[in-house]
Amino acid sequence: MKRLNTIIKLCVFALIVVVTIASCKKAENTDSTYTAENEAALIKSWKAKMKTDKVAYDSTATKIYYILDKTKIGTGANVKSGNTVTVKYSGAFMDGSIFDSSDSFTYIHKTTRLISGWEEGIELLNKGSRATFLFPSVLAYGSGGYYSIPPYSPLFFVIEVVDIK
Repeated sequence: MKRLNTIIKLCVFALIVVVTIASCKKAENTDSTYTAENEAALIKSWKAKMKTDKVAYDSTATKIYYILDKTKIGTGANVKSGNTVTVKYSGAFMDGSIFDSSDSFTYIHKTTRLISGWEEGIELLNKGSRATFLFPSVLAYGSGGYYSIPPYSPLFFVIEVVDIK
């Protein structure tokens, strides 16, 4: 009986190790719908829908598209390098499915490694403000993708700045 318990424990441990290693491996995505051309078409379609729905958006020189939430207007200075920033956020694909979110994420701006779209976009916000961003893949995870995020995925992020220190 003692030997059986030892064998079961070893099998469970081996299973945990295998699952952990497998989950750390970068996802291989062979879906051919994720291409640079498809990404451009998705963004173009989104822009056309915003125009049809009469939703005003702005863009940066690097083609980050954003909509400032008029119900969440902040105060004070915008986020800058070296600030300790606390945010609420959710990240979603263009179909609206959410891949990540947090009610309290704190980081040091420009010290903590984040996607470049986030690094640039957050500097448009101050304490208490919220915006929806559309980051093209070149400012997100690019042609390589990342885990469950396929290559050439433009990503939405809704970011609300809770605090800046």
